[in-house]
Amino acid sequence: MSQEKAAPPARSFDVAIVCALHSPELHEVLNAFGGESKWQSQPDFGQTHIYKSIDVPLSGAPPLSVVAGAPTHMGLTATAIISTQMLLMFRPRLIVMVGIAAGTKASGRNYGDILVANPSVDYASGKIAVVDGVETFQPDPFPLPVDSRLHTLVQEDRRTREGLDEIAGTWGGARPRTSLNIHIGALGAADQVVDSEKRILDIKKNWRKLIGVEMETYALYRAAHEAPRPKPLYVSFKSVCDFAAAKDDAWQEYAAFTAAQYCRRFLLKNWSVLSA
Repeated sequence: MSQEKAAPPARSFDVAIVCALHSPELHEVLNAFGGESKWQSQPDFGQTHIYKSIDVPLSGAPPLSVVAGAPTHMGLTATAIISTQMLLMFRPRLIVMVGIAAGTKASGRNYGDILVANPSVDYASGKIAVVDGVETFQPDPFPLPVDSRLHTLVQEDRRTREGLDEIAGTWGGARPRTSLNIHIGALGAADQVVDSEKRILDIKKNWRKLIGVEMETYALYRAAHEAPRPKPLYVSFKSVCDFAAAKDDAWQEYAAFTAAQYCRRFLLKNWSVLSA
């Protein structure tokens, strides 16, 4: 009986980028690094997903190799699958989630602002119990922080705002009147689209410094956290497209743009430190 030949090992990359959606998120990532024509399609090796790669020139250093892809669906499960597959196939030193999220209305957060998940929290993890005749939710999270060195680099960008005005200024469409900023804190994840201010208030009862909610980051963080050694660094850049109430799509493209552009700037500026 004939046997299928094993697929050859895939090329390793410095950075893997995961986006929840091909449009607008992955589209903006490809544009941030020169446009889709600059990227090459990776051999599929029989995989479900399509991956694009690019080698980005760095001054006085070898090129930065980047591979990017999107899952078949939004949500934690699909993101866990593609993240795990990319980690095992491409062995990146850093894996990044890039995209859009719902922000919380506090601390001056505005459309397009970049949310950096530290930690990422599965806010739906816990037990539903009846206590004194009342159904209650008892959270049992396992929050995942980013590497402290990586956190420090983002914190410095938040403090100096270096490059943020330039990012906003290069957007070709309508943009908010507010300045572009970075927010670092607990970013909630669950397999639910939240379009309810009350739901956000319920989540904030357990996470008072919540900066936003979305549907993918925790899965990527967990996949990287449990990856084989040498373990990769991981981080998530997701920009505010709405505030989880009266949702519309007006700011999705702008938010995807600011997240992708900041990701590129962060990598080019800090790769020598992160790869040391």
